[in-house]
Amino acid sequence: MTTFWLLVMHGTTLVSRLRLVNQRVTVGRSHDCDVILRSDGVSRHHAEFVAETDAWLVRDLASRNGVRVNGVRIEAARRIEAGDTIGIEEYELALHRELSPGDVSARLAQTVLEMAPPRPAPGHLSSLLTFNGALLATEERALRWSLLCGFMVGDDVHAASATILALPRSAPPGLCGEPTVLAGDGAPRVSRSVLRAVCESGSVVIASNHPQGLPGALATTEPDRPQTAVLAYPLGETAKELEVLYLTLPSSHGTSDWRMLVTMAAALYQQAEDVWTTRTVMRAQARLQHELEHAHDLQMRLVPRDFKVRGFDIGFGFEPCKGVGGDYIDALPMPDGRILLVAMDVAGKGWDAALIASGLHTTVHICARQWFSLTDIITMLNDYLIKTWDAATSVTVAASILDPRTGTISSINCGHPCPLIVGQTGQVRELVAFETIPLGLVEFDVATRIDRLRAGELLAYCSDGLSEMFDERDVILGADGVASTLSQVRGDAGPHAPASDLVARLHDRLRAFRGRAPPSDDISVILVVSNP
Repeated sequence: MTTFWLLVMHGTTLVSRLRLVNQRVTVGRSHDCDVILRSDGVSRHHAEFVAETDAWLVRDLASRNGVRVNGVRIEAARRIEAGDTIGIEEYELALHRELSPGDVSARLAQTVLEMAPPRPAPGHLSSLLTFNGALLATEERALRWSLLCGFMVGDDVHAASATILALPRSAPPGLCGEPTVLAGDGAPRVSRSVLRAVCESGSVVIASNHPQGLPGALATTEPDRPQTAVLAYPLGETAKELEVLYLTLPSSHGTSDWRMLVTMAAALYQQAEDVWTTRTVMRAQARLQHELEHAHDLQMRLVPRDFKVRGFDIGFGFEPCKGVGGDYIDALPMPDGRILLVAMDVAGKGWDAALIASGLHTTVHICARQWFSLTDIITMLNDYLIKTWDAATSVTVAASILDPRTGTISSINCGHPCPLIVGQTGQVRELVAFETIPLGLVEFDVATRIDRLRAGELLAYCSDGLSEMFDERDVILGADGVASTLSQVRGDAGPHAPASDLVARLHDRLRAFRGRAPPSDDISVILVVSNP
């Protein structure tokens, strides 16, 4: 079975390699795509690759800026072959076909037939397969360099010397910087004209000081030396340097079978480099995934469980969009029987936001146990962020203190989506609150404003992950959509539905709206039901 890899380049930098194991691979800027391209010009779901028998199709998913195959924008699904270039904005993607040992043997046999006569010795195929196995079993790159050089000076190729050089890209045009020897038995006497030629062309260069012995070869500037041929084979490149296999050998070694043998061995080395790079990335991703799952479990433990107190039912919903997130929701009894309600959203996503959110959780709990007023709690949180994070981030907060005996609520809103109150007949209004800027930017004074939650009403604290949610058509839900959804959820569930049921129904409606589109932000809600 043929295995394909997708190589993603950004300029001269290799961004990633992806082994194509699924039947469908999506590309875009959304975090749920198989290949994520971080560019404003890339659509959230830009393109997809679809498997066919021993081939792949590429399809534009109605993106804004289109998909190019070999420089031509496509209008419909296009079959692509290994070596085709797929352009998406400033990125270039290329399909790479991996050869199995059986494929290698078949490919070599085909190549030999195409080139015959002459044909390589029967032992060459076996040597190449043994060489390939050794490369795939050797993890250290320096040892793989040594294997390649050793193969070239061994009994199959008979090179006089084999060296791997790193050629700097910083040299002025027309010149070649001083090469660095990466592997081999010391630096050979290299031809500057050959090095310049391989840098300029990016392809194999063969040269001789007696060109009549090698048809099509370059002439070196050292005709006084014994008859010698050289071959420079580019193995790979970065933005800073080009790695080149540099061989010297008698000029009689210019036959097509010898050049085919060198080319196949170098190609096997390059394939092994791709495999080991992919293995390294996959190992790192596996470790990261394990750590992410552990962090997700820890963060979910900070989400409080649903509870009831004196005629009020409180439920919670939290879905981070990247395993861990920067949203923090809480409700905790204070020593005098009142309930502190807190909904926060740290600017950003992922690990950094989750770390800040965990610090805010600790600070809130300490303040609540110490009978702090709501204004003192907000001031304390603002001071903590400014002193600890030095204005490196900001946090929106909607915080209230609910008195279950009377239903009165004193509230402060620091740049968070305004909490909503849904009446028994479905009407929606905003919770009255003192409004100010997000925390963590500058010091400021705060106050509270008073509202009341009446029997049968629903109070909802929602993060902007709801209002800024997109569906498959890139249509945003918006603040009005959130209000309408809450009203429908309340109406469908009935006046006696528990808060946990309302949270579940809300998440179901949000998933139905989103469809196949991924969440673009953390989703967090607190629902407080005043029982009728």
